[in-house]
Amino acid sequence: MKNIILDSGDIKNKIKRISIEIIEKNLKEKEIYIFGVLPNGKYLSEQINIFFKKNSKIKFKTFFIEIDKTSLSINKIIPEPNPIKLKNKVIILIDDVINSGATLMYSINKLLDYSPKEIQIAVLIERNYKSFPLTPDYKGLELSTTKSEHVEVSIDKSPKVLIK
Repeated sequence: MKNIILDSGDIKNKIKRISIEIIEKNLKEKEIYIFGVLPNGKYLSEQINIFFKKNSKIKFKTFFIEIDKTSLSINKIIPEPNPIKLKNKVIILIDDVINSGATLMYSINKLLDYSPKEIQIAVLIERNYKSFPLTPDYKGLELSTTKSEHVEVSIDKSPKVLIK
């Protein structure tokens, strides 16, 4: 059985709110680097980037992190970042759901190689079963679910968040 928690309109509103919060928190920055965790972090990053282009003078550069979820290792970052440009810059790490926090923790570990000024986390859904001490700076919705329930973000013709 699947229950729809957020429909495409809800997701659009959550992304807009997250985008506004990112801009407000980073008003003094001239340039921010966004790293979306594939696959669904790509959609969220792209939607946030569209909002930024229309509503902010801050320059944003977007990258995508491909993670091997079985070994929790970074396969690649697309496009390959220039470490010199990332030094002392704000990085926003974006994913669809933070559950255990492992995916984001391994991503953060890699991003630390670039010596950023700050790493901020944005997620569409935050669940309460984290194994790592991560708290997102920006979240669309916090869900209290059982450990056996699965939260799925479906990005297709009509994006939605489901609980199975």
